[in-house]
Amino acid sequence: MSAQYDSIGEKVADWDVLPVRSEYIEGHTFFKVLGPIAGQSVLDVACGDGLYTRQFKARGASRAVGVDVSEEMIRVGRKLEDEQRSGIEYHVSDVAEMANLGQFDLVTAVYLLHYAHSPEHMLRMCRNIHAHLKPGGSFVTYTFNPGFSAKGPNSTRYGISMLDFPQAPQDGHAITAELHTKTPFTIHFSYWSQATHEQVLREAGFHSLTWTRPECSSEGLLKYGQAFWQDYLDNPHGIALRCQR
Repeated sequence: MSAQYDSIGEKVADWDVLPVRSEYIEGHTFFKVLGPIAGQSVLDVACGDGLYTRQFKARGASRAVGVDVSEEMIRVGRKLEDEQRSGIEYHVSDVAEMANLGQFDLVTAVYLLHYAHSPEHMLRMCRNIHAHLKPGGSFVTYTFNPGFSAKGPNSTRYGISMLDFPQAPQDGHAITAELHTKTPFTIHFSYWSQATHEQVLREAGFHSLTWTRPECSSEGLLKYGQAFWQDYLDNPHGIALRCQR
């Protein structure tokens, strides 16, 4: 995973403004599931260039720490922090091997678990995330939707499409997604079923697992209309999941 994001570099900024990546779908759903941020300490793993890490600080987080396996992504995040300081800490690390950074009220991960190359690797990630949460804290992730269907709509107008997605995916199946940015690029990850996600998370010590399908914000509906979004809402590539320690 490190190598593919190191090669993407600052092109990831083009991804951050795609229709489904924006505040209209992903951001809207993610923050609705998260709830209030003000006064909370947040560890943002798989933070990329810090898109959401910066938003946590802007929303009043008492502490915001970003972790990513890609040195290039962290370099970009640190560059942005240097340009406009807000007190964000950034660290390069594989979440499965992450050193102790303290305990937090919230741990977040937007696009992490589907990069696990095995259930055992995912379990190491989740155990380390669990260890970084205060008792009663929450882990909120936005991950590839295990219910995504090859038979459903997969329109490029949303900025992302799945290539050669199987009719009946099995755990560990390799998936390629194409991002339709100004300079298009692809990312590669693995398919994991809802049952595998839940088994791993419970084994790591989490409970009260709640899946939330994406919703469109009122601003998105006003700008584009319900008909524009409907195909994506019927077959979203991403989905939110909240767990309790």
